[in-house]
Amino acid sequence: MTGVPEEIVVRPAADADLDTIAAVQEAAILALGAGAYARDQLEAWARVGIETRHCLLGQGSFFVAQIHREIVGVGGWSPDSGDRSAAWIRYVFVRPDAVRKGIGRQVMVAVEASASAAGRSVLHVWSSLNAVGFYQALGYRRRRAVRVPLGRGMEMSGMHMVKRGPPIPGKQLRGMLPKPEHPATIEEMDDAIAQETSERYLRSTSKS
Repeated sequence: MTGVPEEIVVRPAADADLDTIAAVQEAAILALGAGAYARDQLEAWARVGIETRHCLLGQGSFFVAQIHREIVGVGGWSPDSGDRSAAWIRYVFVRPDAVRKGIGRQVMVAVEASASAAGRSVLHVWSSLNAVGFYQALGYRRRRAVRVPLGRGMEMSGMHMVKRGPPIPGKQLRGMLPKPEHPATIEEMDDAIAQETSERYLRSTSKS
């Protein structure tokens, strides 16, 4: 990485990317989450990404960001199982040596445009404590604090955040996404609905 402005290329992930995606996730978790979580929590969190990497491409969409053909950022979305208008943002990470270059935002431009094009205008995310500010800057609102299961009896604190309305403004990524139809912004969801959705998702992840 040099001081010269570098082009960020975002593209759909492929099966051949899965091990690199897991490595980016692990590096980001261990380095960038160190101020918010204990080491054993970070290692358990990273292990979840490694063990579930082969499920990333099964539903929704997943993307990688590259600089000089190196994968430096990852992220995607999955459909909500009970609400056809909703999606869950998942596994958005940037390699520690590539932070503060706009990579995370470019990944989210692709993720949100893809979800919007699929008719998913309500976006949920389980944010780690160290990423709350990132999502807030992109228009996500805090809903409630949550405890996210990591398996083997471990869990971590997080924040359920929600965004409704148009995706992040951004240029089309070299025609790889259909032009999204921007849904009209509507009122923030009712707290009871958000809590029910959160608990349904939490139950589903605890079984995996």
